[in-house]
Amino acid sequence: MEGRYRILYAGELMPGHALQDVVPRLAAKFKLQEETARDLILGGSGRVLKHSLTSGEAQRYRDALSTIGLKVAIDAESSTNTAPASVGSRPDRVVASQAPQRNGTEASPPTDDRRQGDARQTGDARLGGEPESGPEADPTRCPKCGADAVSELTGVCQACGVVVERYLANRGMSPPRPPNRVDNPYAPPRADLTPPRPEGEEDVLQAPQSRPVGHGWLWITEAWQLFKAQPGAWIGAVVLFYIILILVSIVPLAGSLAVTILTPMLSAGLVIGAHRQYREGRFAVSHLFAGVSESPGPLALVGVVYLLLALAIVIVAGALFAAVFASMGSAVDLSTMDPNDIDIVFSNPMILLPVLVAMLLGIPLAMAMFFAPSLVALDQVPVFKAFGLSLSGCLKNILPFLIYGLVAMVLVILGSLPLMLGLLVVVPVLTIAIYTAYRDIFYP
Repeated sequence: MEGRYRILYAGELMPGHALQDVVPRLAAKFKLQEETARDLILGGSGRVLKHSLTSGEAQRYRDALSTIGLKVAIDAESSTNTAPASVGSRPDRVVASQAPQRNGTEASPPTDDRRQGDARQTGDARLGGEPESGPEADPTRCPKCGADAVSELTGVCQACGVVVERYLANRGMSPPRPPNRVDNPYAPPRADLTPPRPEGEEDVLQAPQSRPVGHGWLWITEAWQLFKAQPGAWIGAVVLFYIILILVSIVPLAGSLAVTILTPMLSAGLVIGAHRQYREGRFAVSHLFAGVSESPGPLALVGVVYLLLALAIVIVAGALFAAVFASMGSAVDLSTMDPNDIDIVFSNPMILLPVLVAMLLGIPLAMAMFFAPSLVALDQVPVFKAFGLSLSGCLKNILPFLIYGLVAMVLVILGSLPLMLGLLVVVPVLTIAIYTAYRDIFYP
């Protein structure tokens, strides 16, 4: 039978890593609150982060945590360092005979009576009866699948993978409160870090969901968390993005057309990079070209479709302008008209009709384009279906997008004040916010 292993935290960070950098990376990778991640890091050595792992699983955990900046070790489990689960006990609990106190002195191991008394107080093991049931009595029970397998630290069900807090929030329910209890002072700190699930087992695309109005601000704050974990790489990628578009636009005639087609290909690369940072904890400037290398054809088609639709709107607006001028009488030559006569022409309310029609057609096109590159790049949605889903997602979230737009406008104004240098932060954050909004609307 294959041996089992556990991951032990050494109580210190890897060389070259600072606490203020490791905390947001740990929080982003394992979907923790930053306060929880900080407490985990500062909790001292000897903490068991995960147990009952195969050799391959333990190696994957160690590599992930080491990349974040935590110094961890793989330890073989045996009968001396693991305790059999009691009736009603939870599988993610690790019981140790003694644990060092924070002041450096060691506490003597508790007696059997004391341990049983603590178990009765905490609910870790109920030897005399069945565990309490119901979401309010037992916060580790999953509200979706019913399994008693929700990590107290991450809030993720180990059986079905649902994030309990988000699952309940989507249904207008409040998360269950843990019962009042007195923690065993002799037990070692317990944690259950659940790394992102393998590709293909997470992030199943769903129909676009309507979100509360406050999520427009939430998208930006979540984007800020990802940005501040790797600000240099994000600034470099966004600056390179605009340099490429500016250089391409200089090319006569074909430059502007090429920019329209190239923009969704490069922006999709930034979304792919944000997705991989969310799941793996790392973002690199090279992610800018991930869309070009992984889905060049469909993303180029996104640009072509957008260009054709925009051109159609221009043609419609131009035809309306011609019709308005024709309704005024004889043909109007603006180049030879007296300036006073031009003012009279544009004071006619009918001249606003083409502008209004262009706006009524252009706004839905912008909505259809907003998530289309993300849908094509991350979930391989066909191009025309991606336009439809993007339009639907935006229409269902008009109010959150209103908040998002207002906050974005304020941030751009503030970022422009100090010699435009603030835009080096604002533009990457707003770019990442496209991904965080996409996750919120299209993923469970």
